[in-house]
Amino acid sequence: MEPIHPGERRLLSYAADTAVRVASDEDSSERPITRVRIAKGLMITTREQRESKIYTIRNADTAAREVVIEHPAKEDWKLVEGGVKPEESTASSHRFRVSVAPGSTAELKVESYHPLDSSLALTNLNEQEVELLGSQQRITSAMREAFGAVLAKKNEIAALDVQMKARNKEHESINTDQARLRENMKALKGSAEEKALLQRYTRQLDQQEDRLATLQNELSDLTRRNEQAGQELDQMIQSIFVDERF
Repeated sequence: MEPIHPGERRLLSYAADTAVRVASDEDSSERPITRVRIAKGLMITTREQRESKIYTIRNADTAAREVVIEHPAKEDWKLVEGGVKPEESTASSHRFRVSVAPGSTAELKVESYHPLDSSLALTNLNEQEVELLGSQQRITSAMREAFGAVLAKKNEIAALDVQMKARNKEHESINTDQARLRENMKALKGSAEEKALLQRYTRQLDQQEDRLATLQNELSDLTRRNEQAGQELDQMIQSIFVDERF
């Protein structure tokens, strides 16, 4: 034995009781979300991971038995409230005392739970996340309103992004076409037909230059609106505070 401190209790095994047999069966599951916290743009959802272990104790003797079951005490796990209470607990185990009548079987069910946190930046919020919370009845009307505003602003930014990409693509296409036209103009030798073609190329270049100027103005406006919408989204997200328990 290792040294025992004053007031400390320790179980000592010294022999096997051949009349007593103990079997165990384990099961684990996840419970729905129990808490939703939102602050500073971060949403943290908490759900419970549960484990249950059933000890089946068979006493084949003609005398009763007092059996002490040592159930492991895992870090960050707690026993379920309202469940069976241990006679005593240590840092490594919970001890339960079970009385088993002669020639009979007794059961002990120990349930424990562990909170699991998952986080999501509200900038990454999507409709699927909102629908999941709604399907589990883990969303309040205030939360739904806040999420709706965030998603609407994100959709606005996404639409602006699409328009900016389309303008940039058109800008690149015009630049490519202008380079082609200028190369063709260099190859002309000065005949009447070639002069007519040169005039046509020149008109096309003028039209394209006008379009490029328009595109540049549109891109400047879209960029400004995009930046403004992004700032509004950040302010909106930072202002949301939620702490709901279910």
